[in-house]
Amino acid sequence: MSPEIVTLSDSILFCAVAILLILACSFFLDSRKASDRILFGTILIVMLLNYLFFRATRTLPELDGSAYSIWPRIYIGFETIIIFYTILSIVFFFRRTDHSGKADESERMICEMETQPAVDVFICTYNEELPILERTILAAKVIDYDNFTVWVLDDGRRDWLRQYCEDVGVSYLRRDDNAGAKGGNINNALRHSAGANAPYILILDADFAPQRSILKRTIGQFSDPNIGLIQTPQFYYNADPVQHNLLASKAWVDDQRIFFDVMQPSKDGWGAAFCVGTSCVVRRDALELIGGMPQETVTEDIHLTYRLMQKGLRTRWLNERLSVGLSAETLSGYITQRCRWCLGTIQVALLRDGPFLGRGYTLMQRLHYFHGLLFWFCRPFILLLLAAPILYYFMGLPAILMEPEAFFMYALPMVGGMWAFHYWVSDRRSLPLFTEVSQMVSAIPITVAIFHAILRPFGRPFKVTAKGEDRSQVTVLYPLAIIFLSIIVLTFVGMLNGPLLNTYHDLDGFSVAWGMVVMIYAFVSMLVCIELPRIPLDDIRFPLALRTRVGYGSSATSCMVEEISVHDARMVIPEVRVAKLVDPGDLLIFSPFQDLDVVGRVTAADHIRQRFTLSIVALKDRRNGGEIRKTPDAVRETMIERLFSEMPEAMPAQAHPRAALAGLMHRMFGSPDGLMIDGENVVEASPQVEAPTRTAEIIPLVTDAPRRRWRRAGQAAGAPAWSAS
Repeated sequence: MSPEIVTLSDSILFCAVAILLILACSFFLDSRKASDRILFGTILIVMLLNYLFFRATRTLPELDGSAYSIWPRIYIGFETIIIFYTILSIVFFFRRTDHSGKADESERMICEMETQPAVDVFICTYNEELPILERTILAAKVIDYDNFTVWVLDDGRRDWLRQYCEDVGVSYLRRDDNAGAKGGNINNALRHSAGANAPYILILDADFAPQRSILKRTIGQFSDPNIGLIQTPQFYYNADPVQHNLLASKAWVDDQRIFFDVMQPSKDGWGAAFCVGTSCVVRRDALELIGGMPQETVTEDIHLTYRLMQKGLRTRWLNERLSVGLSAETLSGYITQRCRWCLGTIQVALLRDGPFLGRGYTLMQRLHYFHGLLFWFCRPFILLLLAAPILYYFMGLPAILMEPEAFFMYALPMVGGMWAFHYWVSDRRSLPLFTEVSQMVSAIPITVAIFHAILRPFGRPFKVTAKGEDRSQVTVLYPLAIIFLSIIVLTFVGMLNGPLLNTYHDLDGFSVAWGMVVMIYAFVSMLVCIELPRIPLDDIRFPLALRTRVGYGSSATSCMVEEISVHDARMVIPEVRVAKLVDPGDLLIFSPFQDLDVVGRVTAADHIRQRFTLSIVALKDRRNGGEIRKTPDAVRETMIERLFSEMPEAMPAQAHPRAALAGLMHRMFGSPDGLMIDGENVVEASPQVEAPTRTAEIIPLVTDAPRRRWRRAGQAAGAPAWSAS
């Protein structure tokens, strides 16, 4: 079909049929089945190639050296990069691995061992403050494994951190300089820990707390001699800047979830998964084989994977939540992080032993690296997309010469197909508008970073992503906000000056629609640049949704512990008669985690909803000898150990479009100063689980409570006393 021989109504009908086919695929096909991914993916590839062929043959003006003919060719050049990247992604999605079964075998194997293999746990730190570091250090101390040593690798040379490590009983190591950045820090630790000769190394960033089972789930898998490194995904317990600033932390996943949960398992299926720098276990002899951790680039992680590939060792992707970390809290930190990843990807590509110039790589491994490189080179296209309507309005330079009939026949089905496929193949992790905005806010800095990397790829300093900063006030990233505001103003003025008031051209309707889309994207991106306040890290409550028992006096009743933080919890007591008796100041005892009894003082009571907020004042950890802890510091340390080593699911696993749009509407029309939300990371209730019930053991713990009802805090001196039993 060609737009010259069809009417507009025919092309709209064709578009409707194509979109119905796409929706049918997304509704009836199962993304977990390889055959269905191949079927749906092949349909989309045909649509993409059909669109690209039409664009290249029917929508370009005659080449005459003028701006009118050169600009559309620049645009289609970057558009081709996007399409080629998308096609490669679709093909890679045809395969997918799941090594959870091997992780189960590993856990059984390790538990049956009389002597478990030794592991060194390296926590890499440079300038992080104690509230961040202590989460990782304390969680690492209580890993469920018999034979490991925790090393804190301090490239910041801080005496207070040395003292803290002595106090909590972990090894501390520093060096005289920062040569080689993180890679050099790890190599220094390899030399100092060589005496113990632990055969495995667990690498953690300073802000990533390991979960208790991380070593049992991984170490046994190294029985396969071809595995040099096992990488687990990064999960976060706080919202990233895009989620937070658009009030979407309850409704949309972080922008890394598709990469970790979808792309990396697919790359693993092709033997090309790669290290992401933290929450990974690597064999010491594999590091020795390649001369230690690479130090030549700012992304030592992906470089490590490709060095191992040259030696015939591969990276296995274990797609399980075995650590939780702190996402970038500010937009500037978010952008710095991604610019570093972009620069490092280009640096590795240019190395003599890299995947393009080096030996020992398969064609598929090189192709996968090229795919990763294309991801960053797609960013300049976003800028062209934003600039295209403005160039048309003010200079008469169209990026695409396309009639409305052609738009409905070729372009709209292709765009709709990409949205639907990515939403489907990612299991609802992708969400139009929000996904694009997360890429758009970093497009300008990344484009600049690409330009700098091409001119001078090496010699730039390693920039650490700032974490734990004071975020109690509204802040604005003015350079980016002004750029997006300028795009909105220029697009609107140009639209009025051109197609809406003064001209009539076949492209005017298309350009107006394009301009409206650009203004929407630019406006939402500008909102992201106006950063909302965040609550302190210790005040973040994590959704627990745990059914358990709450003790009061000599009896107990059921309750639902909805949320919990380092120092407080929220619960619902469904029994109306009991809930009416609870008042601020009362003491309750409950078990939010296995073998942990917690006493909380009621600080707020909502009798209508039967919901109560409790401040944690004392606890008893039966897993660590049953020591009773009452001092604030001791209570806080234990809560950090338990909470961050057994972290409940803190962020949404899938996108919820209606909730995301509702949050966006609230963000658009609300005052930034009034949008600081208590419990910003609470998500829709996760499946409820039953906690072990030990009412008979819980109740005797509070020995100073009268039988009729529990003692009011005003009548008791300090925290409740436990019995000796």
